[in-house]
Amino acid sequence: MRDLYASHAAALRDALRHAVERGGLSSLAVLHQGVPSASTLTGTDATAQAARVRRQLDRLAPLPRALIVIAYAPRSLKCSCGSRCCAGTFPNPEWNEAMRATLAHVAPLLAGRAANERLHRALIANVLTRTKETAVSLAERCGVHRDTVAAHAAIIETDLVGNRQTAGRFDHASARIDALLREAGTVADQDTNAARLADVANDAQARAT
Repeated sequence: MRDLYASHAAALRDALRHAVERGGLSSLAVLHQGVPSASTLTGTDATAQAARVRRQLDRLAPLPRALIVIAYAPRSLKCSCGSRCCAGTFPNPEWNEAMRATLAHVAPLLAGRAANERLHRALIANVLTRTKETAVSLAERCGVHRDTVAAHAAIIETDLVGNRQTAGRFDHASARIDALLREAGTVADQDTNAARLADVANDAQARAT
């Protein structure tokens, strides 16, 4: 965790990964080992910062919160129990619950079409995490025709991320959490970001002379 973030996306990724995993370490522990900086928080400070981010996240309505979790939380968490039977990871319960909520939301939008939860999970995850996967690949993976993939994808994408004329539900959720985190002082406002960039540029110029 850091004391101040330049974007809500970075703050959310760190906070949602800062869950204690099996074995007692958070997944950020490894990320931050060996690269400490003045803005890196560890221990109870990091946990407190993660809690502050989550407090703002919990102010969202259930569906917007679920969309944010799918976009920024890890699908699986590392397990360091050391057991021979351990696969090394386990599903993230928070991510799975968010996916269930989103599946329930899109179900009425797809009424009258063939129900295929595997396909819908993949489409939701792909659009919210900006994963590039072709209709042909999805069709093969989910056992459907690529035209079915295209039809279902159009409905889900329009609702969640909108189009050129209309913002989607994820866009509204992102705008809301961004505003909340800036109000809370966790994400820097535009003026602060500009000042920091100027400081970095000045420092770099000073070192070069």
